[in-house]
Amino acid sequence: MSRCILLVVLVAFVTAGCGNPGGFSTAKTTGVVLCNGEPVEGAMVYFEPLGGGSDSSPLAGKQGFSWTDADGRFSISTYDPGGEDGAVVGKHRVRVGKGKSNCECATNEEKDLMQIEVKGGETNEFELVLPKKTRPMRRSPGDDDDED
Repeated sequence: MSRCILLVVLVAFVTAGCGNPGGFSTAKTTGVVLCNGEPVEGAMVYFEPLGGGSDSSPLAGKQGFSWTDADGRFSISTYDPGGEDGAVVGKHRVRVGKGKSNCECATNEEKDLMQIEVKGGETNEFELVLPKKTRPMRRSPGDDDDED
């Protein structure tokens, strides 16, 4: 009898963590990526949780990810690849990578677009507006700072 109870407890313990192996709560997180007011198809969207301590570098959960569809829409998935389980509840840095998109705006999966907070118990909807590309002016060799 005690072996049966031990087995039931062990199975319950193992299966309890299967849905969310990181132990962090998630909330549905969706939105749209825009460039010059138009939806961006094929962009990569990352929601990276931030730690709450005094050191801003530690993470507080697994990064969520999504691709944008033809309407620029995304639905973040963290623990369910290709699913829609959402992003970890808490503060995040948001990044958008070019992926397969052909947009004319600045995209960079290494640079934060914004910081947001994902709230538990609700659907979190975000509009991610990409900045215009900025290109430094090129100078020809021999140019000087004086204007004629």
